[in-house]
Amino acid sequence: MLEKFGEKSERLVRRYMPDPFVLVLLLTLVVFALTLWITPTQPSALFRFWNMGFWELLSFAMQMVLIVVTGEAIAESAIVKKALQKICKIPRSAKSAVLLVTFISIILGWLHWGFGLVTASLLSREMAKVLHHKKITIHYPILGAAAYMSMLLWHAGTTASAPLLINTPGHFLEKQIGLIPLAQTIFLPVNLLVCAVLAVITPFVIAGLLPRRGVRTVDHFDVTLKSVPHSYSSEKAKTFSEKLETSYFINAFVGACGIAFLLQYFHNNGADLNHNIVNFLLLCTGLLLHRNPMEYAKAVSNSMKGTAGIVLQFPFYGGIMGILRESGLGHEIASVFVSHADANTLPFFAYITSVITKIFVPSGGGEWAVEGPVMLQAAKELGASLGLTTMGIAYGNMVGNMFQPFWAIPLLSIMGLKAKDIMGYCLIVFFFAFPLLGIALLMS
Repeated sequence: MLEKFGEKSERLVRRYMPDPFVLVLLLTLVVFALTLWITPTQPSALFRFWNMGFWELLSFAMQMVLIVVTGEAIAESAIVKKALQKICKIPRSAKSAVLLVTFISIILGWLHWGFGLVTASLLSREMAKVLHHKKITIHYPILGAAAYMSMLLWHAGTTASAPLLINTPGHFLEKQIGLIPLAQTIFLPVNLLVCAVLAVITPFVIAGLLPRRGVRTVDHFDVTLKSVPHSYSSEKAKTFSEKLETSYFINAFVGACGIAFLLQYFHNNGADLNHNIVNFLLLCTGLLLHRNPMEYAKAVSNSMKGTAGIVLQFPFYGGIMGILRESGLGHEIASVFVSHADANTLPFFAYITSVITKIFVPSGGGEWAVEGPVMLQAAKELGASLGLTTMGIAYGNMVGNMFQPFWAIPLLSIMGLKAKDIMGYCLIVFFFAFPLLGIALLMS
């Protein structure tokens, strides 16, 4: 049954889904039309709001880029590459390979979405190569969908945008709500339980989507099938500058200083994570795992191509966010659901609103800027849980990744796939996970 649903969904998406950049341009036009229709905004103001949004999230965009490049730089280190190759030798069938990749992707994504997404992409690509050499047939796009499951639990994990943001001093709602600790958001027992359930069941859903007809193996895509071992230059450094560039001491010393700071930080603040701390942790870890500064710089440089889509599309989604916020359109959408909510149901309605808003604003931080003020004000007035309402928005954003291809861009670049290759299968996961997360919010 899952296989048939997967085939139909894949055909539907392949036929009607445009390239992600075309999609954001179309969504921009849709938001233009909705704003002029629903709100009293004049065209001149509309274009001003659009331009405001373009540039407001540049620092957040840079944080997202760093998460991707520092995560991939770690995955490109020799020790991590060897670990990936060992893992890929474990499965003996296509189904067991998909089960393994999906489970690892979900766990890594929960721990860190950037590192998880990149590592899962590299793992899936390497898995396809190993299976190809073993002459085990597997539908390569399914491995792409399995890797993208790293985004399924992103906003319920340790790098969740909204929960980390409201636990970061100086966030834009601090005067209204103060700081909300992670114990009230991502470390809530109900959140940990629903994450565990999805981590166990989702691999079987993805494996059940494996097609027996129309199989496209890895050799149908632009992927180098020969694994290239990690190697280092054998030339001995001659000049002083070359010795500095090839010295592990510099990496080790700077990396160790960074780790020393992080130990001090966690000693004083506990497991208090935010985007800057996570990026700093990855940066220092990457320095320690690479043999010299230039090797690490090269790994970061190579990973930059996976961020091209983020750099190109993020301003447009920021523009959409600016319109939704400044014109009041986002408030109008949220108010439709808030007006029917009470203290117990507000997190659920925040969840539904978030799923809808995800279409237009794929960034968790951007969506939070649109919905957060409205929903948390309603939570204060209704006496609802601020933490659970935040998780409602977070759940909507993360499950929305299963139909919004924005964050698949780095994966597609690494694996040589297109969005329409994997999103049909991800859509099946959306219809499975959507009611489960909603039930969890209503029963909390």
